Amino acid sequence: MTAPHRPMFLAGATWAIVGVGLVNWDVGIDLTHSPLGNRWAWHGHEMVFGFTAAMFAGYALTAMPSWSNGARMSSRDTALLLALWVLARLTAAGAIGTEPALVVSGTAAFMGFVTLTLARAALQSVSAKSVGFALFALAMTGIQITVLRGGILPSIPVLGFAILLQIVGGRMIAGFSWNRLSCTVSYEWRYKLAKLCGYPSALALLVAFVLDTLGIASDWIVACLVITATSEVARLLLWLSAETFKDSLLSMLTLAYSWLPLGLFLVALGRTNVGPLSDSAALHALTAGAIACSIYAVASRAVARRGNRLRPVLIDQCGFALLWVAAVIRVFIPVDTQGHADAPLIWCIVWSIVLLRHGAALLRPVPRPVFSGPKRSIDE
Repeated sequence: MTAPHRPMFLAGATWAIVGVGLVNWDVGIDLTHSPLGNRWAWHGHEMVFGFTAAMFAGYALTAMPSWSNGARMSSRDTALLLALWVLARLTAAGAIGTEPALVVSGTAAFMGFVTLTLARAALQSVSAKSVGFALFALAMTGIQITVLRGGILPSIPVLGFAILLQIVGGRMIAGFSWNRLSCTVSYEWRYKLAKLCGYPSALALLVAFVLDTLGIASDWIVACLVITATSEVARLLLWLSAETFKDSLLSMLTLAYSWLPLGLFLVALGRTNVGPLSDSAALHALTAGAIACSIYAVASRAVARRGNRLRPVLIDQCGFALLWVAAVIRVFIPVDTQGHADAPLIWCIVWSIVLLRHGAALLRPVPRPVFSGPKRSIDE
């Protein structure tokens, strides 16, 4: 409990397995009493607010001291965080009751606590990052409450996490690329141009998110998604160098991020009824592709420290490759084929690897910093 990412990454990885396993295989667990209506609605809610939100909380609350003047979670607060997450999972499954007020308060309590914690840290800091994390958590808490009341499309919270990935993930790749690769002043113009491309990308995605939330102007939503996808392709090309794939942790982040423009483009095609893929397949390019692969890449950094360097072991790299394959199968292989049926099994194997790696890490001291290695100067 001394580091929020440890219990929350274990909880999130467990729920990644549970959330997929319960809807793909008959394991004798009844979800008919879930206040979300049916097992597929439960699956969509839990993969966003159970799995993804747990991983977000683990990352944001662990990284919080770096941008909030040293504010840290106490062991008691981390224990409460985990307890509220468990309460939310039980409530979403209908194990506590179906009275509307109970469902909303019990299920949204976890994200509400995350929001309050990040907001308190933001008040102690002048960092834009701290305010951004707090506002994101607040927005997702409001969206979850609206989802529980049946007033919002299931794709909207996914777009919300896509915005977080575009902003935070983009900064991470740019920063880690500059820090870890042999970058000199000659590369500087590429990073500055990539940064400029990020502004219209973020703005367009935010506009698409707001319009989708309000349920208006579908043509504008498509245009915004295409603008973001195009801008993100440009950013990826500017970040790439001959050395990108010599650093396996950086290459994992980059390959995960490549799903973001692809997923946004496929979702845009689906909105025009032109694309060959179903809406579900297009949305999974963002969830199983961009978001899940990015989560795996970040989580791998937390168990990759060897001395003063971050070096992943082979099993982490194999797990990422399997996750990438599972995403490809889920998005592009037809539903009624045996290949498509293999995706859930591969997915569960991958997150079992995460459980194994992060479970073993409990026997070792918490590394500091958790997610980053030593910085390099521009001339190094």
